[in-house]
Amino acid sequence: MTRIGCWVVAHLTRLLNDDEREVVRGDLAECHTPTGRALREVIGLIARRQLEPWCSWRPWFMLVALVIPIGFLLSHAARSWAINAASDVWIYSRFWDFSYLAVPGWRRDVIGAAVRMASGCLALIGWSWTCGFVLGRFSRQTVWLTVSMLTLVVFLGTLGTSTVGQPPENSSLVYHVGFVVLPRFFRTFLVVLPLACGAYRGSNVTSLSLGRTFLGVIVLASATLLVSQGLERSLTFGRGVLPADKGPDGIVVTADDPRPLWFLSLVMMWPAAYALTEAIGSRSASSGAAGGAHSRSR
Repeated sequence: MTRIGCWVVAHLTRLLNDDEREVVRGDLAECHTPTGRALREVIGLIARRQLEPWCSWRPWFMLVALVIPIGFLLSHAARSWAINAASDVWIYSRFWDFSYLAVPGWRRDVIGAAVRMASGCLALIGWSWTCGFVLGRFSRQTVWLTVSMLTLVVFLGTLGTSTVGQPPENSSLVYHVGFVVLPRFFRTFLVVLPLACGAYRGSNVTSLSLGRTFLGVIVLASATLLVSQGLERSLTFGRGVLPADKGPDGIVVTADDPRPLWFLSLVMMWPAAYALTEAIGSRSASSGAAGGAHSRSR
């Protein structure tokens, strides 16, 4: 094989297991396989090895139960909350005056905006990390392929849509930062990065600490409760749809609005519930093993 061909084949074989990689390289060297044939055989072998795990139900279950639905919701929530955060920051920075904090109404609005922004960011991070953890636990062999699919859904889930009430596109810097840059920032650093960290942690054999997992799930559940209505509105308004039923007062985005999509919060929380259940099971198993060892020693 040529030097370039050897370099390409050597890098492709890194996608194989260590033992199989050495066998393949040795066979190709001993048989003096031509470059074209070596590339075809290595690519074919890699494709077969990558497709083998998809013969199991686990990757398909993750695709249907997690990648598509939760990725779709994460895409809309990240865009909606990024736009809301940009709007709040722009409004308060333009009209800000510390003397306004003495006014109860202004102070309450500032605190409410800060809580919404912090809760939204925390929820995105928690949902993404637990999704990655479940992907790593359920399908270790296909974890990075499913993570890539989820990332693709997150970035393309809102393609061709815009939120209700969003101003028309213009070339101003404020518009570009608030409606283009910030949503991508949220998706990259609040969704994709925690997703990859969770997938790495989930693909490890070690179990989670029960105390930390329980505390994390409680914090995530609290943040989810605070942003549950915002999650529902990010989907409806994000698809350019105004609710048909506006509640008794006839005004949208008020406390009496009906919530037909209330179950979306449960959809986002099931990976966290799985992580907590696994931590409890691991703790029980370790306690039982320790008790058995103690009984035998006696």
